[in-house]
Amino acid sequence: MEPTRVYLKDYQPPGFEVKHIDLHFDLREDFVVVTNQMSLRRLKTGSLELDGVQLKLRSLELRTTSSGVQLLGASDYRIEKDKLILDHLPEEFELKIVTEIKPQENASLEGLYKSGSIFCTQCEAQGFRKITYFLDRPDVMTSYTVTIEADERKYPQLLSNGDKIHQKILGEGRHQVVWRDPHKKPSYLFALVAGDLGVIQDHYKTTSGREVLLEIFAPHGQQSRCYHAMSSLKKSMKWDEERFGCEYDLNNFMIVAIDDFNGGAMENKGLNIFNSRLIMADPTIATDADYRSIESVVAHEYFHNWTGNRVTLRDWFQLSLKEGLTVFRDQEFSADVGDRGLQRIEDVDSLRSRQFSEDAGPNAHPVRPESCLSVDNFYTATIYEKGAELIRMMQILTGRLGFRKGMDNYFNKFDGQAVTTDDFAQAISEVNGLDFSQFKLWYQQFGTPKIEVLDEYDSNREEYRLTLKQSIAKTEKQPEPRPFHIPVLLGLLDRQGKEITLPADEVSFNTDQEAVLHLKRMEETFVFKHQKAKPIPSLFREFSAPVEVLWEAPLEDLLVLMQKDRDGFNRREMAQQIYLRVLNDLMKGASKVPASLLKVLKEVLQDQKIDAGFKAALMTWPSDAMILQTLKTLDVSALRLAREGFQTQVAVACESQLRALYLDLHKEPFLTEISTRAFGVRNLKARVLAILQSLPESDGNGDSSGVLALIETQYYQSKNMTDRLAALALLVDSKHVTAKRAALENFRLEFEKDSLVLNKWFAVQAQSSQDETYDEVQGLIQHPLFQGQNPNHIYSLMRTFGNNILQFHDPAKDCYRFYLDFIEKLDAKNPQVAARLCGAFNLFKKLAPESRSKLLNEVRRVLMNTSLSRNTRELLQGLAEA
Repeated sequence: MEPTRVYLKDYQPPGFEVKHIDLHFDLREDFVVVTNQMSLRRLKTGSLELDGVQLKLRSLELRTTSSGVQLLGASDYRIEKDKLILDHLPEEFELKIVTEIKPQENASLEGLYKSGSIFCTQCEAQGFRKITYFLDRPDVMTSYTVTIEADERKYPQLLSNGDKIHQKILGEGRHQVVWRDPHKKPSYLFALVAGDLGVIQDHYKTTSGREVLLEIFAPHGQQSRCYHAMSSLKKSMKWDEERFGCEYDLNNFMIVAIDDFNGGAMENKGLNIFNSRLIMADPTIATDADYRSIESVVAHEYFHNWTGNRVTLRDWFQLSLKEGLTVFRDQEFSADVGDRGLQRIEDVDSLRSRQFSEDAGPNAHPVRPESCLSVDNFYTATIYEKGAELIRMMQILTGRLGFRKGMDNYFNKFDGQAVTTDDFAQAISEVNGLDFSQFKLWYQQFGTPKIEVLDEYDSNREEYRLTLKQSIAKTEKQPEPRPFHIPVLLGLLDRQGKEITLPADEVSFNTDQEAVLHLKRMEETFVFKHQKAKPIPSLFREFSAPVEVLWEAPLEDLLVLMQKDRDGFNRREMAQQIYLRVLNDLMKGASKVPASLLKVLKEVLQDQKIDAGFKAALMTWPSDAMILQTLKTLDVSALRLAREGFQTQVAVACESQLRALYLDLHKEPFLTEISTRAFGVRNLKARVLAILQSLPESDGNGDSSGVLALIETQYYQSKNMTDRLAALALLVDSKHVTAKRAALENFRLEFEKDSLVLNKWFAVQAQSSQDETYDEVQGLIQHPLFQGQNPNHIYSLMRTFGNNILQFHDPAKDCYRFYLDFIEKLDAKNPQVAARLCGAFNLFKKLAPESRSKLLNEVRRVLMNTSLSRNTRELLQGLAEA
């Protein structure tokens, strides 16, 4: 039977209020007995329909003030389509529901399951219904008391949300702990962990003087790898108090690291559960990117305490209310504690590679979707990253002070409530005297707006005219898109790259004194008077809106912006636009990289005033996904030749500068230091070495350039994982087969017992552009070290391969059948992870006709499987219907 589609327009408030819930967990090795006793109050007429999946109902009792306790039999209720239905209930009553579940057999990793010897929960989005019968929806908020009992030796830690209020020994080797969460929360924020874990502890004193116990739990022997996470937690608590006035509200805050986890982490109230890869780090196992990701994700989940927990979402269509807002907050945190310019570049690179592809793909959807088969499929780059861009645009429209005022209003109005994106927009706009009616189209329409830029200069009038035209792709689902309200942060430069003062009557200024143009119609022209010469526009500074800019500016203008613009993001943005233009020319048959660009790149490499991290960003070429967005059809061979040709010409022209810079960077303290500056140095070193690797060799397997020796030396003598992994990736992506195999074997032997590091070993092979990659990935899924049930291993190998545009979409290979066979098999056990692998098909519309037909044949074959989950079916069906 086809799954039923759910629509936002059909939302109805719950028919019952849950006043309180008492949960009792009796943890056994073969099963768990869950006793759920809850007090309910009727809100409107109708039956009580409780959600429940894969539950064995042991008993059901009804207690009322008039009739006392009544044991209900089979004739007193119905179980239909994962619902427990009771009719003719009084206005107020209590239900006691006893169910049995088997976490040990729960391979979906949602609800209550076991990760090794540890009991663990994941309830977002709809996992709580796998634990007990309940109104499993985010707008049903209640207070929880949780009692856990288990074997004391096997499970010395029994954790849940809120405050520990009681513990005792039960006898026969068992013990019990009781937790109470004083804050009402929806069921998706419920958490339980039981196991034998190591722990590190610290304390944090809040602004009001509350002393908070901080604890991070990890497998014994691994807790020493959690100190960076602890430091990140304390920084995020302080930052949230200072930036948004958000103070922590419990006496303890706990994090648990789990090896088997579908996502990155979960913000359960007071008890965050994390994928181990986003908690544990030390220089021997973690790269600089790992350190930064841990800091960011720890902050993200902590920030949810207010944006997600204290104020939550009314329904799952509002998911960006918490996720987009909290991504924005963690991005701002990372910018404030690190390098703001580099953080913005990194965030936009991710947005363009992931979300722009999604927006152009067969399953494109608005930030606030209108319908779905599975709410699990809402966890996308559109909801998270584009959602964050919408919040950022609000801050641009109001200025930082105005946005903080709006956030204060939001918390004051909606603390303890389940609300919508409209409620949030209203809270921000009303205290700033703004009308967000048109702006809210960003939540309702999908697709990436294209902005065509036209300009002209009238020397007689000394007048510069800038015309911006917005267009949104028309589709069957969106036949008549309306114009967005698009904020354009603007600057004008003269020919020497100096900033031109913009008079207030020609632009708007927000409270941060940033010049903003408001593009509200499909086409608008902005006139700048008293210009002695034609200026160069610096448009969409800081990437002020998630748009694609179409601007046929002269190369010399782009080079001026790349070298002189005061906005660091736009300097790097102009470099990216130049590279895209050159790469497209090479794909069309051009043979040379412009000499003017090579000259600028030499200057960049030699300029000691440019920070190493920013220099690395300037020397990083557009990703394959970003290049593909500029093409009508993917031609794997042409793309590969263009990339290789471009980098080889840069390497040859800049060889002496590259070699000198590499040697200068390869020294202390940048070999061991953990700091933003050291991260930038190591990133630049990796870029320089990658470019040098493109120097032509006199012998395909030789080392006439001496670069292979540099790479091998860096790999075998590195003092940190960043340098080591960068060198390993270059060896794997080279023609030096013997050196590649030796390094891979060396890495495997050293880290085969460390699952977190093995993720890197799988990923580095799956991302290689070499022709043997497909064969090697096929072999790796059979490798004894590959744990086919572990999401981290699956993502590292299979999702990485699915994102390898050059190899995954090679028409000469049968990658689609292999990949979809894997998805189909995985779907039977873990639908969430299987569905997330479908993101590899977002660029479907860019494929050549033969490849598109080949992929569709495989998709239709898999869709014939009647047991396919609604998660995977929804995404593949969208592809089949595109």
